[in-house]
Amino acid sequence: MIAYLERYGPIISAVIATAFIYYFKSDLIDGAVRKSIGFSNLYSAVFNWSSIQTGFVFGIFGYVAGKSGGFIEAIKNTPEMALFLSYTKRAIYLGFVLTFFCIFLTVMSFDIGSGAAWKFHVFAAFCFFSLWGFLAFLRVAYVFGCILHVKDKARVPG
Repeated sequence: MIAYLERYGPIISAVIATAFIYYFKSDLIDGAVRKSIGFSNLYSAVFNWSSIQTGFVFGIFGYVAGKSGGFIEAIKNTPEMALFLSYTKRAIYLGFVLTFFCIFLTVMSFDIGSGAAWKFHVFAAFCFFSLWGFLAFLRVAYVFGCILHVKDKARVPG
């Protein structure tokens, strides 16, 4: 069960959150029309976070891929490490997509309260990818922390 939550937890959580966004669709659109809810700061915050998290996860990937010796070397060719590296790559890709998607939303002053109904679907996709990317990052950071807590064998010279 834990392995299932680790593997699918981020995307399932993002789907559930997106379902809530659709449930509160009329409230969100009404708030945007009345200008009581502004999304431009949300786009900027996600842009900042996704660009930072992408660099951080890329650093983790470089560390794990380039590490020789110790515990990481011992688990390098295991299915678990392959799964961790796939989590890491996915988090990197999601971070890149979010960063560029947020640039588009910020520059266009994307507002779900005005214009066509398709804008809400774009906003919902933005929310889905934002949450999925954030939770994918947390998963990578957590597993990386677990890997770092394993001490390498102390060798006595001689």
